[in-house]
Amino acid sequence: MSEIPVAVIGGGVVGCAVAREISKSRKGVFLFERNPGITEGENQSFRNSGVIHSGIYYDRETRPLKADLCVEGNRLLYEFCDRYRVPALRTGKIVVAADTGEDDVLDIYLRRARENRVSGVEKIPGRRVRHLEPNVKAVSALLVPSAGIVDPVTLVYRLHALASRNGVHTLTGTEVTGLRPDGAAIRMEIRYRDGKTDRVRAERVINAAGTDAARMARLFNPRSPFEPDPVRGESYRFYGHGRPRLRMAGMNVYPTPTTVETPRGRHFTVGVHLTPTFGRLGESPDIGSTVIIGPKLVPAGERDPAAGPTVGPEVFVRAVRPFFPGLRKEDLRWHQAGVQARLGGHPDFVVAPDALHAGLIHLVGVDSPGLTAALAIARRVDSLI
Repeated sequence: MSEIPVAVIGGGVVGCAVAREISKSRKGVFLFERNPGITEGENQSFRNSGVIHSGIYYDRETRPLKADLCVEGNRLLYEFCDRYRVPALRTGKIVVAADTGEDDVLDIYLRRARENRVSGVEKIPGRRVRHLEPNVKAVSALLVPSAGIVDPVTLVYRLHALASRNGVHTLTGTEVTGLRPDGAAIRMEIRYRDGKTDRVRAERVINAAGTDAARMARLFNPRSPFEPDPVRGESYRFYGHGRPRLRMAGMNVYPTPTTVETPRGRHFTVGVHLTPTFGRLGESPDIGSTVIIGPKLVPAGERDPAAGPTVGPEVFVRAVRPFFPGLRKEDLRWHQAGVQARLGGHPDFVVAPDALHAGLIHLVGVDSPGLTAALAIARRVDSLI
């Protein structure tokens, strides 16, 4: 049985960020990824809209980690992308109120932005919204200048390349099938892509398995309190070339937040929103010409993330009509679906050692804003070990 110092389970954006961070000062870090390649999976790191969040949504009573790690991660992510040439753009965001009732709700999030120390957020009138995005209709909006977009695939690729440069050993096509205490260490059972199995004894294990992290926690501790409640987010896209009623200046445009029902309870959602995209190879001189609309959240079930839509385009048109009235059903083309690693009854991230063994650190329930917070989560894990 092989002996290793540190194992990181999961090669998504959080796993790669953690591997890079802890390998700066430690030798013998191994990264286990069940997909055939780091950027070849169908996981939530790649099936998202690539938004860089600012931290205005998360209250400190129920979501303190999201509040802190999103704000810190926002700063770290822009610095990282600038240093390592990852396509990222500070587009800014407007969170719009379509009526006076929603205008009152915006005041809650303005206060929350100030509580979370998100700089530059202000409430603006509808006429200024029209100046920023002429095809967006609103009574008022929050202007959030630190929001933006990033190319998720390039981000994960760069994090993994830097981790490898630090000496991290990556085993792709390798699935962790068992976890159990083994004295001061943790025994891992693994299965390779050819079906062969092996055992590894690790001094430290970081469970960064994304949508599978809650299951990993229960492999180790059947009494784990983490109950997965994943949701599937479906997205379409539209094009603004030569279509004045669909033209966008290039900002993220969000509705006033709301909630969504799942089989295990009620979840907060930022709603169906409009996200400008990068062009080929992460660059675009015309950043508002192609726009993602979504996600629309539906129960995940057992459906393959790569499968087609369960919700028709007319649902998306209805969702944005109050603030983006020019969109029509025939404008939309299917984009993608992705599954978020949410937990039932727990709206925050979990970044903590297992109750039975301090050598196992769980990163569970890392849904949105996990992409934005990844570098800050990695620093938190490094401090824990």
